[in-house]
Amino acid sequence: MQFQIRKLIVWPKSEKYAPREVEFALGKVNVITGSSRTGKSAIIPIIDYCLASSDCFIPIDTIRDYASWYGVIIQTESEQLLISRKVPLNSSASNDFYMVRGNSMVVPPVIREPNETLEGVKNILNSMSQVPYFSANGEENSIGYQAHLGFRDLMALVFQNQDIIANQNILFYKTHAHDHRERLRNWFPYILGAENLEILIARQRLLIVEKRLNQLRKELERAKNVSSSWMANMLGHIKVAKEYGIQCSNVSNASTTDELIFAARQILENIPEYSQTKVADIGVANEEILKLEVEEGRLSSEIGIVKKRLHDIERLKSGFSDYRASIGTRVERLHISQWLQDVAEGTHKCPTCGSSEHPNTAKEIEKISKVFRELENKSKTMEEIPSSFAREEERLKSNLEDLLAAKTKLQNRFDLLRSKDKKTQEEFQNHKQMFIFLGHLKASTETFERISDGGEFQKSITPLENEYQKLLKIVDRKELQKRIDASTKQISQLMLERLKSLDVEDKYRKIAPSFCIKNLSVSVLSNDGHWHFLAEVGSASNWVAFHIALMCALQEYFLDLKISCVPNFVIFDQPSQVYFPKLKHGNEPEDIDLSEDAVAVRSMFQTLATSISLRKGAWQCIVLDHADKTIYGDIADVHEVEEWRKGKKLIPQEWYQ
Repeated sequence: MQFQIRKLIVWPKSEKYAPREVEFALGKVNVITGSSRTGKSAIIPIIDYCLASSDCFIPIDTIRDYASWYGVIIQTESEQLLISRKVPLNSSASNDFYMVRGNSMVVPPVIREPNETLEGVKNILNSMSQVPYFSANGEENSIGYQAHLGFRDLMALVFQNQDIIANQNILFYKTHAHDHRERLRNWFPYILGAENLEILIARQRLLIVEKRLNQLRKELERAKNVSSSWMANMLGHIKVAKEYGIQCSNVSNASTTDELIFAARQILENIPEYSQTKVADIGVANEEILKLEVEEGRLSSEIGIVKKRLHDIERLKSGFSDYRASIGTRVERLHISQWLQDVAEGTHKCPTCGSSEHPNTAKEIEKISKVFRELENKSKTMEEIPSSFAREEERLKSNLEDLLAAKTKLQNRFDLLRSKDKKTQEEFQNHKQMFIFLGHLKASTETFERISDGGEFQKSITPLENEYQKLLKIVDRKELQKRIDASTKQISQLMLERLKSLDVEDKYRKIAPSFCIKNLSVSVLSNDGHWHFLAEVGSASNWVAFHIALMCALQEYFLDLKISCVPNFVIFDQPSQVYFPKLKHGNEPEDIDLSEDAVAVRSMFQTLATSISLRKGAWQCIVLDHADKTIYGDIADVHEVEEWRKGKKLIPQEWYQ
């Protein structure tokens, strides 16, 4: 996958300034050298942020306070991409992106509005890297380390920040987090090319088939247990059938499975419409019982209707009483009609305001009195509940008593008939039990027939087993492990080639280390003949050397693959931190002797340049370091991007002064 960095851009908050552009060379060792606190260590977080990281680790204050957008221009095989992202708000990463694609990219002076989202950019990057959209466990919407491989997971292989480059316990970016680490481990076989898309699809399908097979086998086992019980009780079933008068073959303890099934089939084919027991009066008794049941149903229905009517009358009476009480209350409060009339006849003054100037006082008082009289008369009509209510209530109660008495007599007749005719009762139960028995017999017989020779379960299991075997051949875990071992061995040999020019102990330049994707670790062979993890190797200079050798080896290995999803660039932040060499600055003579530490740092640049040169610039390296051209100045394929000293920084001083 051709994917290298052309430019890093920072847009200022103030539009009177032009964007800050840092341009990188393709297929070279790009170096940004400078003093502390100039913004070098912000390069990895900014590029990571623009490449759709869910988090933001860009340093706070100056680098965030005076920027509005960050961006990178990516060079692919066929086009350039400008991916810009808005400065995070407080501690929240922004969801606003501005993305442009084309043959040649011009940096816009200002970005006004976003045109893409985080998920949209992730989908584009996933599509470009051609990562497979499968989860590790074959299930959709899996999360955590079981989730599908994404472009973001590949960032572990391209960033070596200060915390990683000299770390004896962690080799890859962000793999201190459990989910990142486990997902990378799960997908490393595919990343290395030990698994292709066909194998990956087969592996996912294998999980589904295996799950289905286990389920069917459990069901088959349960069915076999049922059939064993059925076989043991079959003789008892046939005996019960004969007691019901059903004819079937004679069987014994020595009968075969087929003979038992044949006998069961005979029973089921000769099911009578009713029990064969001979009782002369069964039909008459049953007919009488049926009539009694019909009559009982009719009486129960009428009783229900009468009860409902009684309930309705009670509700009407209650409502009538409440309404009468309400009217009475209003009359008690407003019984002043006669008083108003007496006042009006005795004086010409208005009883309300005392004035004698109202021309129509008497008429108006009469209108008010009339309304009060109507209300008082109405209340008198509500003094008693109509007698028709009581008459209807008594009639319904009497009717209910008659119906209940009739039902009691009917129940007595029904109980007497059943108690006198025990044979009818027994026949009723036998008839019921016979058909229950035959229903169970039919269901268990059909189940037994399905499983006696594999049956329906076997029809489902057989094709799945055949598919399972084919998938096993495609996946072939032993062959897969062989390919993984071959890949990691090749990477280990490539590491050895790079270690030969790095500052490590001599013994580590003679025997290839062991790279393990299961543990995401590097091991070395000690003097006692045992393999030990990098954490057990002394000296931080050794740790840095192994990190650089591994990153070079991985890029070289990926370039040898026909198809690789890994971007072909790596960024190292401060690889010289373990040496702190005394570097030459200013007008010191060119032939100054380099210290041992400076020689060790130079070997880093030389090793990176050699690796890129051997692959003809097919991958790109960016180094952020204090070391300057006095260390790497004459090394081929090393390109000094910028020197951030004497006031020059990532964020120009005029932006904030």
